[in-house]
Amino acid sequence: MAPRDANWIDGLRGVASFMVVCGHLCTAFVPWLHSPANEPNTRPHLFQLPFFRLAVGGRSAVALFFLITGYVNSIGPIGKSRAGNTDAAFQGIARSALARSGRLVLPTMLATFISWFLANTGAYHMTKHVDSTWIRQGWHRQEPTMWAALKSLVRAEVETWTIGWDDYDGTQWTLHLFLEGSMLVYTTMLATILVKPKARFIIYAVLYFYFWQQGEGLAIGALKGLNIVTGMFVAELHNHFKDTATSTLPTPVPALLILLGLFLSSYPQDAQQNARWSHLMQRLMESVTVKDADVRRYWDHLGASTLLLGIFFSRTARNILTSPVFNFLGRVSFPVYLLHNTLMKSVLTWMVYLPSAMNPPRNEKGEQMDLRRGSTLHVVIAIGVFYYLLYKLASLWVQYVDPVCAKIVNAATRWAYGEGTAPAMQNGGPMMRKGSAEKGGVLPA
Repeated sequence: MAPRDANWIDGLRGVASFMVVCGHLCTAFVPWLHSPANEPNTRPHLFQLPFFRLAVGGRSAVALFFLITGYVNSIGPIGKSRAGNTDAAFQGIARSALARSGRLVLPTMLATFISWFLANTGAYHMTKHVDSTWIRQGWHRQEPTMWAALKSLVRAEVETWTIGWDDYDGTQWTLHLFLEGSMLVYTTMLATILVKPKARFIIYAVLYFYFWQQGEGLAIGALKGLNIVTGMFVAELHNHFKDTATSTLPTPVPALLILLGLFLSSYPQDAQQNARWSHLMQRLMESVTVKDADVRRYWDHLGASTLLLGIFFSRTARNILTSPVFNFLGRVSFPVYLLHNTLMKSVLTWMVYLPSAMNPPRNEKGEQMDLRRGSTLHVVIAIGVFYYLLYKLASLWVQYVDPVCAKIVNAATRWAYGEGTAPAMQNGGPMMRKGSAEKGGVLPA
């Protein structure tokens, strides 16, 4: 695997990716854990309690992805702006905006192709008959003709980035929002490169309150906007405090922020009224959000944001997230996200339901019933093998697939910039060179 510098934000990305997989496994096999209790008057299971439920929940992890997107994509432009190197900042935004699209879209298209190929070679056949509603909903038929299969592939590749849905992998619904979030970062940076940091803080506040009131339906404001803006805010803090961030607050404060963030992130996905603590949180958020807001997204945002701030100010948390294990999780986080649903609908489904498929259960009329999973031990072993295969394939993806995608994107961007054929444009064009000359500086390559 190609070497990569350890970075706490990479480790956090790896944790978020792992949590997403855990959340989908929970939805597939133990969906009742998404509630704080099975009934209002029943005692909750251990993994339905605050903190513990994070081991099987992945919603706040999606918020973390958006926070990281805002942080990573803005940290460079903010640093150059604060240093007064505005020409380099503008050029960096221009290059990043184009390259970011390719680096996100190309691997996603490849992952969709893999899922399409499996679906049209019968690999998802068993998925249609299992007793897991979530896995069964991910089933896709084998198209009757090659022409129909090709049309369905093109439709899935396009609709992932237009309507936000991929028939072959429903978990890709967030990816067009990540791309939009990146563009929100670049647009905001482009508009604020010339302003002083205090003014940029005010702009963040205005954007935050704007997205807070966009709370209807899926709450794109709470899912995308609030987290992206908060990520940019933390990037601003990074450039303000630099190496002193972890010694800025008294030692207990970051730890308390992390604990508070974990508690807020524990807000349940379903049946919030079944426990007093989650019902109180629901009523509180409903009192400060617009009508019909998806309050779950707001708690996901507040929990993930508080957690990020706690880690940002904590030396211990950063050291943990830069350890080899978390560094590995961060390196493979994107292919894990892209591949996990495909493996769940194929390899994991085969392992869990194969014994039942060999002797399908039938009702009194002789009609085949849903396939039944094996024993708890059987399922646990299957999940362990699934995790091994997932991270092994993700490691191979990083080693062999990512470099190819990077070469394609780099070649395309070099062609788009006219590098090698128009030297003048490599230095930013006449307008950019004029700005550099006025400042008496030379724009870096």
